[in-house]
Amino acid sequence: MYNIFSFYIVMNTSYIIQLLLSFISFGILISVYQYLGDLKNCACFLENEHPKYKINIQLLQVYEILEIIALFIFIGFITMYKSKLFKGGGKQGMKFFVLLSSLVFLFISGYVSYYSILLFLMAKEDCLCVDKWQKYIVYIQGVFNSVYFLRILFSMVIVFLFITFNN
Repeated sequence: MYNIFSFYIVMNTSYIIQLLLSFISFGILISVYQYLGDLKNCACFLENEHPKYKINIQLLQVYEILEIIALFIFIGFITMYKSKLFKGGGKQGMKFFVLLSSLVFLFISGYVSYYSILLFLMAKEDCLCVDKWQKYIVYIQGVFNSVYFLRILFSMVIVFLFITFNN
């Protein structure tokens, strides 16, 4: 009986820690979203933008919204897992969902990586509205999205090569 009770306490503590970290992440994502919104009105940022390489702040904001939605889905999945609400599903629908979501993630992660790199390259040190802690979160997101983009791209290329040369 003691082992079951201690297991329940550990699982409950883990669940609470995951929820707490999720809400902290939510606060950070909201702060980054507001930071990106402030960049749209930042005079020194707009003056320093290269005419050929404009940073699409709206796309970065949409990405932040997608991150927030993904975080809520994660919280929902944690809650469903905790309350054992998962049920089975069809395999064909799941294959289509995996392919569609991989293509969408490939597209989004590629553009977020590109615009994060542009933000890094064009950010001036003396521009106060750009030089905030949230820019480092955008940089980190750009680096991780670059890795994610390459991982998905290489996986798709390898799968395509296996399918093509396996026949």
